[in-house]
Amino acid sequence: MPEHNNKDLLSDKDLFLAISNGSHEAFQQFFNIYQKRVYGFLYKMLCSHEEAEELSQIVFIKIWENRATKNLDSSLDAYVFKIAKNCALDMLRQEVRKLLFEKKMIDNFKTSEDGEADAIDKDLKRHIESLITHIPERRREIFKLRYEEELSYKEISEQLNISIGTAQTQVERTLNYLRQQLGKELWAVTLPLITFFSILKG
Repeated sequence: MPEHNNKDLLSDKDLFLAISNGSHEAFQQFFNIYQKRVYGFLYKMLCSHEEAEELSQIVFIKIWENRATKNLDSSLDAYVFKIAKNCALDMLRQEVRKLLFEKKMIDNFKTSEDGEADAIDKDLKRHIESLITHIPERRREIFKLRYEEELSYKEISEQLNISIGTAQTQVERTLNYLRQQLGKELWAVTLPLITFFSILKG
């Protein structure tokens, strides 16, 4: 970002130095300059107002938390938007992993044309079914409607008289639980499951 023309504003170098020294006033000035630009940049990458808003806050938190350990070896613009880009890419990777995980859930609750799933899918399905016995009954019901009966969120909401958002939230909570448990219990699961889990970490 070029040097600021307003005499009351610090230059990029002085602004970052003041922030590095813990100046809340300098950080507020920095936030005022960059907040809308960072939000706009993130929105273009994520196409979501909610995610762009959430992530823009994380970007500024990261900058403040790392203020004492970072040397400004490039322009302030380059530094800020590098962090914003990395945050957005991390979020997109997480979304991809969620989609892969959800696809695997769907695949493992289906059977092949001859009614038999292969050994890998049988082991995984058995383990998943064991895990979901520990979640609340209502959440388990929603999850099974989604993956065993392959209903859409709209169909689930109509059948159970709940909102689409509630159905999505309950499924997401179950998927998060399964991701966590599969990671914790990886040592106890068959070798084919280890191969599957590598997808989630990729």
